[in-house]
Amino acid sequence: MAFLAVVLALGLAQRLEVSGGSPFGVQGGVRLALVPFLVDARVYGGVGLEALGAGADLLLRVPLTDLYLGLGAFYGTGPALSLPQDARGQGGVRGVLGTWLNLPLPLLGAYLEVYPTYYLRPTPSLGMGAALGVSLGL
Repeated sequence: MAFLAVVLALGLAQRLEVSGGSPFGVQGGVRLALVPFLVDARVYGGVGLEALGAGADLLLRVPLTDLYLGLGAFYGTGPALSLPQDARGQGGVRGVLGTWLNLPLPLLGAYLEVYPTYYLRPTPSLGMGAALGVSLGL
């Protein structure tokens, strides 16, 4: 089912994204508009030194700003790259606080995100992560 979701998302995607940071190291994914200029969805997969996993986020754009907020979930086969290191987990839910970084290039964007995270597996715990990414598309 995860493979089918990624294939369908690629057909509807408006942006391709690559980021480095939490939760899995290097992530690649797609972003699609659910409600134009207001609500986006993102599906991603990632790989890191100790982790392999995937996740999805629902993102709400803050009107007239470069900010967006969201909620998401992820699951991985290894530890996530977030703090605190002693409470790393394999699956959980996260909040997303992000901003677009203004680049003077057409169709290319950069973003910075912070993730307050609640790990569900292997033990319930709180964490914090961040990522810096590049986005290509409309």
